[in-house]
Amino acid sequence: MKTKKMVMGLLALSVLAGCSNPETRTQANRGFDYQDATLRTTPLLIPAGLEAPNFNNEYVIPKPTAAAVSGVVGKNMDIRPPTQVLPLVRGTEVLDNGSGLWFYQQRLDQPLEQELNQALEAFFKGQKAEYSQIGQGWRSDGKAIGNAGQQFSWQLLPDAVRRAVAVQVSVDGENTALAQDRQRAEASMLNAFSLSYQRELTQQQNLLDRSPIKLTLDQAQGRLLVAEGYDRSWKRLITLLPKLGFDLTNRQQALGYVDVEYDGLSKGKWRDLGLPMLDIPEQQYRIQLGDLGEQSSITLSDKNKTPVSADILSKVANTFADAFQRTDLIR
Repeated sequence: MKTKKMVMGLLALSVLAGCSNPETRTQANRGFDYQDATLRTTPLLIPAGLEAPNFNNEYVIPKPTAAAVSGVVGKNMDIRPPTQVLPLVRGTEVLDNGSGLWFYQQRLDQPLEQELNQALEAFFKGQKAEYSQIGQGWRSDGKAIGNAGQQFSWQLLPDAVRRAVAVQVSVDGENTALAQDRQRAEASMLNAFSLSYQRELTQQQNLLDRSPIKLTLDQAQGRLLVAEGYDRSWKRLITLLPKLGFDLTNRQQALGYVDVEYDGLSKGKWRDLGLPMLDIPEQQYRIQLGDLGEQSSITLSDKNKTPVSADILSKVANTFADAFQRTDLIR
């Protein structure tokens, strides 16, 4: 029975694969014979000896005017809906008129406009498109959306107040007859760039998440200091805890705490990990992560929310410091 269902499913997929989808189908499903249809009328036959009835002309269909038949009909009518500009990159926002995207400053190591220019150039190169930089913008062909003969202009419009840069795309020249075609091409191009840029940002973030993180003991304040921001520190902490013998029973990223049960690891397991053995009481703990801007703090308390002793905190710091540096433990 399972085999039969699988075969039927594959047959259904093969049939659907041969069909056009709404984005590529420009014409209606049915034929266009109706365009050749004409209204044929014959006079009403009145039998001999009877009088013709009175006719009401209120519902007579008038002949269409020249203006009525000048529009796009039949095969020439494009039934595709307009393509929509999508905020595919985290933190972006569509312009009010739908003609572009706002990109907001998130990294502090380089200006956003410079970052976007680098991303655009990488996008053009990745698509093997013809391109050139002109003033505060770019000019490229349409190879990214399958139309190398189409030319596009890109504008980058910085807004210092919003700490943002708007990216707008427009079709060059009059080579696209219909406004709907222009809008579709511009939105498709902008979406193609957004998708490429998001992939690049994801790759950068993945590399960053796998890099070593420095952790030190701040004995005076009774805490551990992590030399990274909140998000990266949280990801690293959540990834490492189960591998170090902690069972996660509750976690709240928005509030920054993790409730754990420490079950410990055997000496052989610690040797296999290549980490200092964590010899602390096997009990419940709450690990609290604090946001210090470019740094983060980690504090530990027992199930009664009482801070752990300096000795326990020192042992945790000794093991965590090595673990946070080890990139092989987060794969």
